Amino acid sequence: MDKPSSKELSNFHRFFAIQSNNEFWALSERALDPLEKQKILTVAYTSLYHWQEVGTDQNIQLANLAVARAYCINGSSQSVYYASQAFDFFDGFGENWIQAFTNAVLSHAFNIVENNEKSALLYENAVRLKSSLSEEDRKVFEATFKHIPVPRT
Repeated sequence: MDKPSSKELSNFHRFFAIQSNNEFWALSERALDPLEKQKILTVAYTSLYHWQEVGTDQNIQLANLAVARAYCINGSSQSVYYASQAFDFFDGFGENWIQAFTNAVLSHAFNIVENNEKSALLYENAVRLKSSLSEEDRKVFEATFKHIPVPRT
């Protein structure tokens, strides 16, 4: 096989970033068995890797959000690091659907590490933001949000 050109390589990265991102979100919207929980981490990191090669800062931070969500699904405290990265990047900047997702995922991450106060505040923000979403965006958001635990008080 011939070595791909820079343009071809860039196209491959973009293709695999999009494919792995789409696979991640499809997995994240349902209950997963232990093998699928491992797979979702692999797919999320794959998306992050490829976006780091060819994506914008926004693409990379959305991939960080995917990694955070994958860690949340696996009950890992690592979720806080990746969710915080995405939240900090988009705070006050991203569209409402992005704000809703970053608040929801960071709420879940703080729930995992038992930071109940921060978890509750972010969860309330996600609920508030959900009401501002278009019907289509709300449907997509709710597919994930129904898996975000209500914070302990």
